[in-house]
Amino acid sequence: MNEKRREPIGEVKQIQKCAHCSLPVPPARQLKTGEAFCCAGCEAVYAILHESNLEDYYSIRENLGAGKIGPARISGKTFQYFDDAEFLKRYAEPRAEGLLGIRFYLEGVHCAACSWLVEKVLLGREGATFAQLDLGRNIVEIVFDPRIIRLSRLAHALDRFGYTPHPLLEDSVAQARKKETRSLLLKMGVAGAVAGNIMLLAAALYAGEFTGIEEDLANLFRWISFGLALPAVLYSAQPFYRGAISGLKAGMLHMDLPISLGIIAAMSVSVVATVQERGEVYFDSLAVLVFLLLVGRMLLSRATARAADAAETLIEQAPRTVRRESDGKVEDIALAAADAGDTLLFLPGDVIAVDGVALQAAWVTESHLTGESYAVFKDVGATVYAGSQVVSVPLRLQATAVGAFTRLSQLSEMIRRAASQRADIVRLHDKIAGYFVATVLTLAVVTAVIWWNIDHSKALWNVAALLVITCPCALGLATPVALSVAMGRAAKRGLFIKSAEAIERAATVRHAILDKTGTLTSGKTELVRSHFAPHLSIADRERLMTQISTLEGFAVHPIGAALRQTGQKSLPANDVQVFPQGITGNVDGQTIAIGSRRFMREMECTEGAWTANTEGNVQAARDGRVCAVFLVTDPINPDAKLAVENLQGKGVTVELLSGDRTDEVMRVAAALDISDARGDASPEEKLIRVNELESGGVRTAMFGDGVNDAAALSRATVGVSAAEAADVARSSADVFVSRRGPAAFAELVTLSRNTMRTIKRNVIIAIGYNALGAGLAMAGLVSPLLAALLMPLSSVTVLTLAVRGSKL
Repeated sequence: MNEKRREPIGEVKQIQKCAHCSLPVPPARQLKTGEAFCCAGCEAVYAILHESNLEDYYSIRENLGAGKIGPARISGKTFQYFDDAEFLKRYAEPRAEGLLGIRFYLEGVHCAACSWLVEKVLLGREGATFAQLDLGRNIVEIVFDPRIIRLSRLAHALDRFGYTPHPLLEDSVAQARKKETRSLLLKMGVAGAVAGNIMLLAAALYAGEFTGIEEDLANLFRWISFGLALPAVLYSAQPFYRGAISGLKAGMLHMDLPISLGIIAAMSVSVVATVQERGEVYFDSLAVLVFLLLVGRMLLSRATARAADAAETLIEQAPRTVRRESDGKVEDIALAAADAGDTLLFLPGDVIAVDGVALQAAWVTESHLTGESYAVFKDVGATVYAGSQVVSVPLRLQATAVGAFTRLSQLSEMIRRAASQRADIVRLHDKIAGYFVATVLTLAVVTAVIWWNIDHSKALWNVAALLVITCPCALGLATPVALSVAMGRAAKRGLFIKSAEAIERAATVRHAILDKTGTLTSGKTELVRSHFAPHLSIADRERLMTQISTLEGFAVHPIGAALRQTGQKSLPANDVQVFPQGITGNVDGQTIAIGSRRFMREMECTEGAWTANTEGNVQAARDGRVCAVFLVTDPINPDAKLAVENLQGKGVTVELLSGDRTDEVMRVAAALDISDARGDASPEEKLIRVNELESGGVRTAMFGDGVNDAAALSRATVGVSAAEAADVARSSADVFVSRRGPAAFAELVTLSRNTMRTIKRNVIIAIGYNALGAGLAMAGLVSPLLAALLMPLSSVTVLTLAVRGSKL
């Protein structure tokens, strides 16, 4: 062969298990006696654990069944910038007695044993007063005394054990949401307590209407009820007053306006009746009404916050520091201090924070940028983009763009512009509110005029009955309760909806654009088909697969991960060489080569005639002769076919638009009967396609998981991010799906349409009830007392229908 053979990018010799993480030990780190470690990080952590008398970590991990974990990754950072006054001002929160509190996202957390170790390490330092790890989100909260211990020392202590800390900054939106939730809970608590106590007094007053009650005692109960109702009316009902006033300032009649008018009218009539010592009072109905309305608003707020938390946990983890090489030294600097032209070093597992040119060869994954599931080999001189992640050997690169000039930042700006183009959608109940309020006020005036001429003594009470019975509590609850029930049910099914408005938009979708990797496919490579040379016996095939599995234990490529699962045990291996498109080594006394067909030609391996008609993208050779051909690919999710058919059955046109290779995209499209499909699509092309549809009046949903999907997710009528989506994709989407596959996306459409149908039905029932009640009140057939008793019936009906109607 005349083709130039490529130089290997790494060599390994034999397999041992790491004493810390149980992963294979590279040949260069093997020992004939004693404990061997896969990396310096594991060795350092192992030694520190024993020196610190924390070796119980291993027994705890074993008892908890944690199994294998990843290797310990010690960054080696000094974290001195953590002690900077500006850093502490930005990230730390002042606590009582001069203490500071701070939250870190920790790398390397795997199980409950890690939680035990993290808290032991921190609380073992003088000056650290509190440490608690949220295992589900890998976020630790630390409270410390800066006068006794520096934050850099605590961070360094965590890093020594392989838990590299990254500061979390809670944005103003999250802070405002927490403050609003606390305020709403307090108002709801006050209204609930008030309602409970007033109802006890109201029970006595209602009973007195039938059995008799002393006038002085009845008046006392009314005054006490009035005093108890004041906190509910003046404090707990404030959100409705603010909504009503804001609507008026904006020139619109908001739904909170009729609610506020009903509360004020009922309170006014009750106060007049109390002062005049005659007529009916509605303090109990008022308190219950305010409480129920606040409950509905809280349910909706919590569902929204829960979805936002699920989708935004990982958004806070962006790298904020880099390692810069200068004059042979490596120093940690803030990302903002890096400039184009700097030589930067990124270790395996690091997320690259700048655009640059590779100064040495390495494997990186760009799945969050391109949607492509395979690792990519970056040779010297290749362009590397911010957002990529280093997979194998350390990567040195020369920065060409930093900060706002990186492609990732430009994509983020494109997302912001796309989001600003989305049209505002007015809620259904807000559209009706203006007409409803105007109608009620008009009827009140008409009732007053008519009864003033008939019997002016009844005019006030008939108007009061009209305002009470038409109090729009049912109309106010119809939408938020149905939406909160839908969002709660969606969350149980792995659908986290960021806002109630997304449900309304999802119900209107008529065109769905789906990405391939991680949505229609699993996002992980699997061995789909195997072909063996005819001369191999069954036993020889099994031995070959074991040799392949052993050799692929040294590979970092996703294809290697698929082939590693094929063997049942490990064999002795040495002289292993890793190339960009393959791997070779001596396994159990025979030379094994695995890679693409081109790689086999470079290795001068011979192919038999039997390989001509085989379908595959990976070949394996033994002693220079190709013995097996494998098809390793990203398999289609089992529920993809049914989900696509479900969407099409609902009148939704399905389109496959992906950044993956065109041949892979067409393979998936053919299997799922999707006629409209295109591959090699750039982020700009995806956005253009969504713009074309939206500009043509076609309501479009975008389902994707990469940064290349983010702009389209933001521009679409509704954007849905898949499981393991890129952080920026999650923040751009309206809905986050924690389950794999497109079935949840189809369920979202079903849920949204059912929910909107329920809301419309509830609104019709509420309006019909109010129309009937208004007619009876205007005719003088309903007293204010009966109006107060009838008022909750429509709310109960609406609540029942909301719970039963929003189904998947």
